[in-house]
Amino acid sequence: MSGSIVGNTWQMIMNTGLFGKFILLVLLALSGYSWAIIITKIRRFKKLRKGGDKIMRIIGNHRGVEILRLSLPMRDHPIALVVDSVRQELGPQYLAGGVRIEDSSRAALFEGLSQRADSAVEDALEREERSVDFLAMTASVSPFLGLLGTVWGITQSFWEIGRQASANIAVVAPGLAEALITTIAGLVVAIPAVIAFNLFTSRLRVLAGDASGFGKRFVNQLKREL
Repeated sequence: MSGSIVGNTWQMIMNTGLFGKFILLVLLALSGYSWAIIITKIRRFKKLRKGGDKIMRIIGNHRGVEILRLSLPMRDHPIALVVDSVRQELGPQYLAGGVRIEDSSRAALFEGLSQRADSAVEDALEREERSVDFLAMTASVSPFLGLLGTVWGITQSFWEIGRQASANIAVVAPGLAEALITTIAGLVVAIPAVIAFNLFTSRLRVLAGDASGFGKRFVNQLKREL
């Protein structure tokens, strides 16, 4: 049964015209790159989850100033990037602890720390979103490419009917095959891409919320200690 389906599908592909084969080739390229992104992102989010858990275990109940002196794993994790950005903004004079900030400069300093923490989260998420955007593009474009192949195939069938003054199956089969196979291919490419895009977007929102929440708590903790 499965062999028959594969054979029929292959026969439909072979019956498509040059334009239909071109559309199928484009869809194949989109599908291949999309699946490469999906597999890479699944591994990446798994690594980010484990890295985030490990970072939070290391941070534990440390004071804010003590966190600044910690060497955190997975330096490209948004939480680690928040700590690094705050550390750079404060400078080395506050890492030893026991240094008080003058009242006249407190508001400006901690406002700057909050902005640096927010910027670190935004930059980290922007890097994570780059490849995910391709999935959205694939999900949007693929059905239209399939539709283009459908319209082209049906047009070819009508053109052949008019040219040969006959509507038998041998005349219309190539055009109908082109119409059907490109429609199916467009959906097969688009469906995994849209599912993966929605899943990854949801995980990115959670990651952004966790990192942003940590940044606010971290800066408030430093505000109480310095």
